[in-house]
Amino acid sequence: MKNAEPTAEDYVRIEKCRLFDGCEAEEIRAFLDESGVQVQTFSGRETLPQEVRSNCWGIVLTGSVRIYSGAEGEGTMLLNVVGESQPFDIASLAGCRVNPVMSEAKAAGKSRIAFIGTAEPTSLMERHPQIAANVMGFFCGRIAFLNRKIHTLSRGSVEQRLADYLLSEFTTDSGQPEVVIRSCAELAVRLNMSRASLYRALGTLEESGMIARSGKVIGLLDVAALQNV
Repeated sequence: MKNAEPTAEDYVRIEKCRLFDGCEAEEIRAFLDESGVQVQTFSGRETLPQEVRSNCWGIVLTGSVRIYSGAEGEGTMLLNVVGESQPFDIASLAGCRVNPVMSEAKAAGKSRIAFIGTAEPTSLMERHPQIAANVMGFFCGRIAFLNRKIHTLSRGSVEQRLADYLLSEFTTDSGQPEVVIRSCAELAVRLNMSRASLYRALGTLEESGMIARSGKVIGLLDVAALQNV
């Protein structure tokens, strides 16, 4: 993990963040100057430092970040995958702080992340009303997303839960959407289902032409169909 000042290219990616929709470049730069911004580079699957997350929110510049419920491991669940120019931990903009017991964030491969401070979030939002409105819109979207997630996990079929996981976890490192799993036993625990149920769901999606399995690699053949499971 390395610290650095943001480059001109980093600022371009930051400006694409949805929290800055409708803002001029000068306003965005003023907001960042008031807040303070530091870029960190992660070389692999590193856990983002909790002390930084507790005082800052982030924007992914390159690579991606995965947010897990609690510390990653048995019994945890992947909550979200944050891609380039997307924000995370923005509750700090509302004066909240990340609870280390509630979530863990990991860089998924080599990634660059901008961490933006929020020493005085209330006065900061008052000085930048467009950004404040964007933050509110973002929170509303996240609430809708979490409601869908809760519905899928609590009442959705095993096929829906599996499809939801595959869609949130896949990478395109090989050129095609795919998910690499450690074992079916671990995946069944993560999805809170029996191994027999997982095998049946995998078989159903494969027979429908949505996925293809090869060892520990699950290829996503029809992303659109998976979204409608």
